[in-house]
Amino acid sequence: MNCYRFNFLFLFMLPFFLFGQDNIISEFKVELIIFKYTDYESNETFKSTLEIPYEDIIYLSDQNSYKKEFKYSNFSNMSSYYENLFNNNQFSLSKLPEPIFRDSSDLNILEKLKNKINQNSEYQLIDSKSWIQTIPSFESSKFLQYEDKKKYGFFLKFYKKRFMHIILKSYLGTLENSNNNIKIFIDVEKRIFDNEIHFFDHPHFGVIVSINGI
Repeated sequence: MNCYRFNFLFLFMLPFFLFGQDNIISEFKVELIIFKYTDYESNETFKSTLEIPYEDIIYLSDQNSYKKEFKYSNFSNMSSYYENLFNNNQFSLSKLPEPIFRDSSDLNILEKLKNKINQNSEYQLIDSKSWIQTIPSFESSKFLQYEDKKKYGFFLKFYKKRFMHIILKSYLGTLENSNNNIKIFIDVEKRIFDNEIHFFDHPHFGVIVSINGI
């Protein structure tokens, strides 16, 4: 079997190796919607600055992101992991990246809500995303970053202590040349439960996140 066919087969079969064994790894489907309020009127000014994380970042890329698309996955850590496997021809469950991400572009839980936002003139849908991931401990957790070329971006982290937690840093605009000129943003950390829908609000925009065990 040539190298290309082996790589393709490995990418196809890897989820069965990772998640087909009992009590090894728990996965969660994450769905996200971001929208703007079209009737926003306020003289309120926002002078605070968004604190940007610069370490332990995993990048999500697609055709609309600032980050160029990766070779083997939409997630930087998974693409690097697959590339290392192919170059070294070694597979080990003990060396899996953490957290583990898998591509999943469809909405399930939030699809009806997305349609309602699209049909309501009071809102403007900006984007929606979804993926599958594991939830690590706080010590092993990392931010997932995505930034659209023109519209918005977010840093999102899930972790487990006694309960599950989320840290969301979402903003309108772009981080140009690492200069933080973002003034419209949501920056929140809270305890959450899976199989729930979580709403994060700002006078200019909102973010809706669902996380469900699969």
